[in-house]
Amino acid sequence: MTQANRQSGGSFLPKEYVKGRSQFRANVMALLLFVLVISGVVGAFVVNHQRWRRVHQEQKKVAVAFKEEAAKIDQLKELETQRVELIERAEVVTALKDRIPRSVIMGEIVRSIPEGLTLTEVKMEGERIKPPAPKVDPKDKGKTRSLNNKGVGAGKDEEEEKPKVLPPKFKFTLEIEGIAMENDQVADFLSSIKASPLFKDVELPLIDETILEKQTYRKFKVMMTLREKADARLVEGTEEFKIGRIDFGIAEVKSDSE
Repeated sequence: MTQANRQSGGSFLPKEYVKGRSQFRANVMALLLFVLVISGVVGAFVVNHQRWRRVHQEQKKVAVAFKEEAAKIDQLKELETQRVELIERAEVVTALKDRIPRSVIMGEIVRSIPEGLTLTEVKMEGERIKPPAPKVDPKDKGKTRSLNNKGVGAGKDEEEEKPKVLPPKFKFTLEIEGIAMENDQVADFLSSIKASPLFKDVELPLIDETILEKQTYRKFKVMMTLREKADARLVEGTEEFKIGRIDFGIAEVKSDSE
């Protein structure tokens, strides 16, 4: 028996007990490892879930901020549309209103008259300039139009663009006739008119000799055009006064005594 105990490692316990105890230890180790693995998996899931919740919350915040900014952008677009409409209306009103008072035009002409020259007639005519025809899209050439100028068979969702109201443009032409003692006086008057910021295309289509009351004069005719962007404030000695809601351009002429 002593020899058997020595062969078994010096233990007096039965082999079955020793074997079962080893198996129990192995099972406990496996269970601990399983618990550790499950704990790691659960911990990783919890951490990832918390991260996902944070990301989801940030996503909600970004979505709310995006909606707010989108609303602001829509408001800016509406304001920009209203601004463009107001500018177009203002251009129409400005085009219908005289940019330069007639008093300023006459004052500029009178200041250009040299000594010895007399004006006999001043005429001003306005002509409306027709806007250029709108360009036709080649894609729209093949479309059939009804009597209301609408495309036949067009979808209901397709909105037709409203015709844009263009501000009217006018071209004003002035014709001045007068008499002078000498040609130099006519030349001085022509030079002064050409130097004015209000007129352009100044021409002298007629200058001839005429007799009035047994006195020889030089009869002349001057043609010119009012500048499209002429401004009364560019004329020297002209100031702008506001009375209520109406603007008047008054040409102030200072005498030498002042």
